[in-house]
Amino acid sequence: MKIVRRKIYRILLFMMFLILFGTGCKTYSLEKIPYVMTGDFVMEESSADYSICGVDFFLLNKSEKEIKSLTVVFFLFDKDGEPAFECRSKISAQIEKDISAGEDCSFCMSLDNFMNSIPSEYLIVDYLYLSKIEYQDGSVWEDPYGLVAFR
Repeated sequence: MKIVRRKIYRILLFMMFLILFGTGCKTYSLEKIPYVMTGDFVMEESSADYSICGVDFFLLNKSEKEIKSLTVVFFLFDKDGEPAFECRSKISAQIEKDISAGEDCSFCMSLDNFMNSIPSEYLIVDYLYLSKIEYQDGSVWEDPYGLVAFR
């Protein structure tokens, strides 16, 4: 009798896991991702956007709503794929930016406040995602763990 109960219990746990995991994955299906984004590390002399270095972003707002602000998250690595020692490896910043529905835009984010020293070479931007998008209508889209970055 105990063996039968354990098997039924395990089957129920497995089914609950499938239900929870299955519904969570649907939230992040490719059709529901409201943006496309790329980012490149830049370190040019005489830039108006930063003193030390920055990241040039290209963002396409795929949603039908106007963006008010967004929280961008990414990691910086050296050419060997090691975490950059010149700054915090993980960068997270909120950016106030009005982007109309369907519009694409480019902008530069300064990394000056995140740097401990001036990099001797270009760094690599990786695992780039938006953890939060706030829209003009007050609604919010969130991906706090960066699941979209795995697509």
